[in-house]
Amino acid sequence: MSRSLCALAIVGLGLSASAHAATILTFADPATGPSTPLFTFNGSTLSGGWSSTGLLLETPGLSAPNYPDARLEFDDVTVTPTGFPPFYNLGPGQIRFRDSGGALLVTIDFTGGLLTDGLGFGASIFAGYGVVFGGPIMEGVPANEAFAFSFANQIGSAENYTATASFTSSADNVPAPGTLALLGLGGLYAARRRR
Repeated sequence: MSRSLCALAIVGLGLSASAHAATILTFADPATGPSTPLFTFNGSTLSGGWSSTGLLLETPGLSAPNYPDARLEFDDVTVTPTGFPPFYNLGPGQIRFRDSGGALLVTIDFTGGLLTDGLGFGASIFAGYGVVFGGPIMEGVPANEAFAFSFANQIGSAENYTATASFTSSADNVPAPGTLALLGLGGLYAARRRR
């Protein structure tokens, strides 16, 4: 019984040490100014993307390299007022990052989001919820995924503007099932050796 508890404690320690919040993907605003926006908000729809050069997709939470001249694809999402300006609800959507050659790197699905208007006191923010990361460069099984765009260089009115943006995302990066199995076997081996 005590060996089993010891093994479970070792596995639990391994899991708690290996699951931590980290910045997964990020990029600084690639635009040279308001003439090259990433997003357009027209009061009922938020649309955007980036297919020019200059977007350096950094991957500090992954073992993948950074990707210069990455591309951003963003499905148009429906925007509805909350009744409490400057807040807007966003419908579901998907964000895709591709490398400079067009190969898919990451997908970010979200069930909704919140758009805030800075009203001249700071940047507008677009943050998603119900977020799920996927794609070839993702590792393990992330949990508690989150992302946010911070808008800058807004041109237009509060309900009809274009903006450039920077981006950040985070997750609790949990090891893949194979890693978990190895941790479990290591814990059992350690418990058996003590016998």
